[in-house]
Amino acid sequence: MTLNFKQSCLTLLGISAVMVAGLFIFEMPIAVILIAESIFVGIIALIRKIPYDELQQNMVSSVMSFVTPILMLLLIGALVASWIIGGTVPTLIYIGLKIIDARFFLIITFLMCSLMGMLIGTSWGVMSTLGVAFAGIASGLGIEPAYTISAIVSGAFLGDKMSPLSSSLVLATELTSVEPNRGIMATAYSNIPAFIASVILYIYLGLATAPTGEDHTQATNQILTALSSEFNLGVLTLIAPVLLILFMILKIPTIPTFVLGIITGVAESVLVQGRSMTEVTAGLMSGYNMAENQMVNDLLHYGGVDSMASILILLLFAACFGGIIKRLGIITCFFERVFRNAHSAGSVVTGAVALHTICFVVTGNYYTINSILAPALNEIFDKNNVSREKLTAVLLNAGTGISPIIPWSATAIFVTNTLGIDGTGYCLFAPILWLPIILQPLFAFFSRKKKQPS
Repeated sequence: MTLNFKQSCLTLLGISAVMVAGLFIFEMPIAVILIAESIFVGIIALIRKIPYDELQQNMVSSVMSFVTPILMLLLIGALVASWIIGGTVPTLIYIGLKIIDARFFLIITFLMCSLMGMLIGTSWGVMSTLGVAFAGIASGLGIEPAYTISAIVSGAFLGDKMSPLSSSLVLATELTSVEPNRGIMATAYSNIPAFIASVILYIYLGLATAPTGEDHTQATNQILTALSSEFNLGVLTLIAPVLLILFMILKIPTIPTFVLGIITGVAESVLVQGRSMTEVTAGLMSGYNMAENQMVNDLLHYGGVDSMASILILLLFAACFGGIIKRLGIITCFFERVFRNAHSAGSVVTGAVALHTICFVVTGNYYTINSILAPALNEIFDKNNVSREKLTAVLLNAGTGISPIIPWSATAIFVTNTLGIDGTGYCLFAPILWLPIILQPLFAFFSRKKKQPS
């Protein structure tokens, strides 16, 4: 039996208690907390006399929906490592340290990551390639890491929400039966103001906090010298990112594109950098740690399939948890209460944003939440004569957009592992992530209902 509203509320309180206790009292890893939450809701399901076989089937089905993201994670780990070993990332860092003024570094980082995100449509791809390079440049320039990571993540997720090539956009428009270009336009209403706010913020932070002085210049020169001594830097090392962008523009699927990017990186590692295949394959698994200069190893400590292990474990446990939650019917039972008195566009959109955000915070999994909520929300939006384009924007803003903010989400863990920053405090300086979920309900109150078909 599924749960009623009162029982669902009590269950969510229990889940929240497990999460708070795990995070702040026992300081458990996120994966362990997800196991505890899965056990908690699993016991409730068994008490409600839901057969175990049925629960297991739901968990397996939920895990299978993550096969593609898991494969992409493994490929991203190898891609980053191959681009470092092959000299692509070191070359980008070298060029950046040479030409970028520290005062304008943050705004350049944001704009470049935004452009890259719009071109390739994957935030994880942007963060693991261009983002890694900018993180290295920031280290050399002495820029505050939180500011740098916020600029990288903001630009990457702008593309994830609004690029025609984004898998998040494709999923959202498929769930709502909306044309992708109309979904992009609906999302733009709340994201363009956030983009403008981000530009102003990063210009201000860059001008106000940029380091200066001889010590800074000396440290930068040391990094430049170390990179040039460890790598053969030049135009040949930039073939890999050029091909990656070209493949994405030609709409070659993401996984084959990443595979081709890895092959190109491996070829550059062997032919340009003179590495053996033994060294390259070891680096693909464990990440870069080959330089004689320890400063270079510290600067380029990214990548490798092994670095993705914690995220993969998190995804598997999150999928199991989401499968049980779905079977209990916890989320769907909130619809009647949330939308009981919602009739205007503003109230419907506000309810959808609030419900989606709460569910995402509880589960940390926007793929599962989108799939569960979208069918029911379609009916509610249609019933109240509110365009589904607005629902598409809700799924992207309150799902994809806020994923880096939730510490136990796969995206937040990915940012930590890939860009080397602890916690999600950097999100305060990333209006692209949180400002749209504030603006969209406000704009909806002043919007007109869609016209009824004649």
